[in-house]
Amino acid sequence: MIGTGDNMEYGIENQVLVAKLDDGEDFFGSLEKIMTEIDQECGVLVTGIGMLRNFKLGYYNMESGEYEFKEYKKPMELVSVNGSITADGSMHMHAELADEDHSVIGGHLKEAEICNVNEITMLVFDDLKMAKKYYEKLDTELLTIR
Repeated sequence: MIGTGDNMEYGIENQVLVAKLDDGEDFFGSLEKIMTEIDQECGVLVTGIGMLRNFKLGYYNMESGEYEFKEYKKPMELVSVNGSITADGSMHMHAELADEDHSVIGGHLKEAEICNVNEITMLVFDDLKMAKKYYEKLDTELLTIR
């Protein structure tokens, strides 16, 4: 299966999806659109490279039980991104990005705009179902496999 959106392109073979996301697209919105178009609920993003701008990175503070986010406006090289997409629509992504001095930052990715291009690879599942489940011990939602 090969699909194209407004700018994005993707293809899928043997449950492996390869996509090119273009400048200005919403990172998370593009992934959601692809999953809808291919009629899949669950997957894991295993590789991603390119550039992002207008993104937030978070660090989970164990004491407060909350993410602490920092916003970045300028374009940075997307060195790596990976994560999960669950049947309930939750996307949990972590990313590493490098600036012009080759300094690398990373953390929980929230909100991101494609800058220039992103090339991603995902594995999608027909039967395996993933969801978020509340775990009282940690007072947070974590991945569960159904």
